[in-house]
Amino acid sequence: MRSKNSKTNPFEVFGLTPKLVKELDDQTLFKLIKALYRILQLYYHPDKGGDPKKALEINLAYQSLNLEKNEKLFKEYKNKYIQRLSRKTMFSRLQELETQNRKLTLLADLLKEKCWQLLVEGPMIIEEISRKKALKLKIFDLVSHLNFSYLKPSQKSLFFKEIYLIGSEVVKKDRFKRTCYRIKNYRFLGSIKRNYIEPWALLEKHTKDKQVIYNNLINREIFVQEFILFLRPELEANAYLFFFQPEDPQHVVFEGILIKKEEVDLEEVKSLLNKVPLLKEEFTENITDRSLKQD
Repeated sequence: MRSKNSKTNPFEVFGLTPKLVKELDDQTLFKLIKALYRILQLYYHPDKGGDPKKALEINLAYQSLNLEKNEKLFKEYKNKYIQRLSRKTMFSRLQELETQNRKLTLLADLLKEKCWQLLVEGPMIIEEISRKKALKLKIFDLVSHLNFSYLKPSQKSLFFKEIYLIGSEVVKKDRFKRTCYRIKNYRFLGSIKRNYIEPWALLEKHTKDKQVIYNNLINREIFVQEFILFLRPELEANAYLFFFQPEDPQHVVFEGILIKKEEVDLEEVKSLLNKVPLLKEEFTENITDRSLKQD
């Protein structure tokens, strides 16, 4: 007798489909099998020049499906064969879901790119924010902190910097690097809550003297794929701030964590524009100077 663990279901030997097996009642189905068995045995009988292996297979299949001798075995094979309909349905459904997922992924990518275009080609958010007032931002420079985490607590005030938003320009005062400069067309992209992302994992970095040095740059494509859905066009306290410089279209600048923002006199801050140099070539804060050491 054919084993129940055989890969070929005996109903399959008689050329019956799972759909037909499901639709027929047991008695009608067995009558059909008996009729098929007689015809196939006659055709494949060795005495008539048929294939003896095929004749044996048909004989074993019939014994497995002999309802009159073993109703339980008949039903087991029938139920297993009918289950193939469910597997085919599930497989078809899985294919549909995979196709739908590909379409949704493509649509999401298109929407992300469209959102990016609006951010970098539309009206500048900074200009809207500071049209009638100047804003002073106190920012914790997380990149400097990552690179110089060995500093003593008394020195860690160096990790705080200031950015002034003045129309379409910004003035940056960096205590760590002891520099002050202004940048034109520095686009504020938005802020992201700290519990949403871990930006340091995607910062660009290099190795110097066997030490990892982080830059405050994130690849534009990575930013669009991983971060843009969390971006809010607001200066939100205790959130990560991101800017964009058109002169380097392949990167987004990660400034750090916004600690505090306050309004300042517009005329007073405008005077800074005439006092500090314009940053023309280098606008990123790629920290390579490791001269600061613990006392």
